Amino acid sequence: MDTLKDDEIDLVALLKTVFLARRFVIKTTISFAFLGVILAVVSPTKYTASSTFVPQLSEGQTNSPLGGLASLAGINLSSIMGNQPQDISPSLYPQIAESIPYRLALLEAKVGSNDTSFRNYVLDQSSGVSILSILKKYTIGLPALLLNSQNDANSTADSSLFQITEEDRDLFEFLAQVLSIEVDDQEGLVSIKVEFADRMVSAQLAQAATDLLQSNIIEFKSQSARNNLDFINSQYKTKRQEFEQIQDSIAIFKDQNLNITSTLYQNQLTRLESQFTVTSAVFQELAGQVEQAKIQVNKDTPIFTIIEPVSVPLERSKPKRTMMVVVWTFLGGVFSVGWVLVKSPVQQIIKELGS
Repeated sequence: MDTLKDDEIDLVALLKTVFLARRFVIKTTISFAFLGVILAVVSPTKYTASSTFVPQLSEGQTNSPLGGLASLAGINLSSIMGNQPQDISPSLYPQIAESIPYRLALLEAKVGSNDTSFRNYVLDQSSGVSILSILKKYTIGLPALLLNSQNDANSTADSSLFQITEEDRDLFEFLAQVLSIEVDDQEGLVSIKVEFADRMVSAQLAQAATDLLQSNIIEFKSQSARNNLDFINSQYKTKRQEFEQIQDSIAIFKDQNLNITSTLYQNQLTRLESQFTVTSAVFQELAGQVEQAKIQVNKDTPIFTIIEPVSVPLERSKPKRTMMVVVWTFLGGVFSVGWVLVKSPVQQIIKELGS
């Protein structure tokens, strides 16, 4: 009972302390609320455009981690289900979006009313290069700049390698803040979101990011079938030209020997017709293989089911002004009450330590 009584007395004492300092608590809370209002007003407005789609994987492929678990157990599900082209797991889509080729291509996407590239749009909005970056480049970064200029002549031979500039790196970091890709492994849903100050640019960039990602997946998935189609098609064209040449040779040979019935004539004609028969059989076989290769390309081309297409956002996603004011008001109340309760004990401890 004594302990409970002491607790009640302590609670009353704390409430009394807060009540006596109520002016400070109210002023501090109002100040924090006013600060929240200012931050809510000056915070830049942003709009979020998004798209959601489901990649249709090949037969025997799933979005679940069953294939990964089977591989850990030493079981190759793809070999059991047949020799099929491998699909890119949706869990790898964010890594594709972080690759240099993808980001460089996305920076060239056309946005705005003037169909300018996203790179130029961002640079125009940022009012060019800042003075601080120029000073840093030609003071602290001067040795590296000179070294890079000396290595430019030697690096021209490596034209197949991707070379990015400091401007590209800064734009990549900006893209990482603007663009996000989320994957639901259980449902197989892929969501692409773009958050930007301009609602139209936000929608245009989201559509470009979606189309670019899907085209990369299609290119990877059907690359083998396309290479096979190109090879067979080249062989088909060559054999077709040879087939037509032999046809013309037989016709010319017959026209030149209309009234001749010699054995030599018959032998030469037989050889030409035999060559024509072989070439015709190969030509017909290649023609069938070309059609089969075209069918395989269409079969290996992945299909994406659009669940939610990109649309121009009407309402802003940030800032949530009401929530910001409420949060800052709450922080002001907590800070002021905490300061009132802690102030006296801290002063007493400091006084005892000083004495």
